[in-house]
Amino acid sequence: MCYTININLTREQIEKRFGVKFNTADEYTRGKKVTAFSLPKVPVIPSTHPEEAQSMIWGLIPSWARDNENAKAIRMKTFNAKAETLHEKPAFRNSFKSKRCIVPVNGFYEWQHAGKEKIPYHITLKDNEIFGLAGLYDEWADKGTGELLRTFTIITTPANAMMEVIHNTKKRMPAILAPFSEKKWLEETLSANEINAILRPFDENLMTAERITEPGTYGQGSLF
Repeated sequence: MCYTININLTREQIEKRFGVKFNTADEYTRGKKVTAFSLPKVPVIPSTHPEEAQSMIWGLIPSWARDNENAKAIRMKTFNAKAETLHEKPAFRNSFKSKRCIVPVNGFYEWQHAGKEKIPYHITLKDNEIFGLAGLYDEWADKGTGELLRTFTIITTPANAMMEVIHNTKKRMPAILAPFSEKKWLEETLSANEINAILRPFDENLMTAERITEPGTYGQGSLF
């Protein structure tokens, strides 16, 4: 799965890499280790406004959530969405059709299980470029306060050969978008077959992983 990402990015870096404008009124959580469980605001590029980066909260709340308690319960289960079942799951099937987004990142983190030990890895692209993860988003109106919440989820695929070694329990990885697929991913008229063709395990030959010696530090060299 993917619950921790590196988004140590400035607005200017996001704008330059993806050719978008960042809403200046939007605040977002910037950092090398941003976890979904803190419900952070994260920059995303939505299909309804592909020319703009917006801040959305990690943990998708579908538009049909009944009330605040229902929304809170759902969002803790929707940090990730499996590519294989997007069209089936009630929380995702509406967004799957037309509310897709790109989540800009520097990298992401996964933990390898070795007996009772959990070994953290920081995964990036070999060219150290900023890259985009495939996501879905939705909008939910809190009937009590009238507040409109924009929330998102990161899509995951089966792990590639490198990620199978690292994420050796569930064997999943976030859906990394190839640069040539990014604009296509945001097309609202994309067919189910076209979506499935994009959401495939990313080429491990373009990725690298570094074991982290302590939280927030690096230093044992690239192992993949």
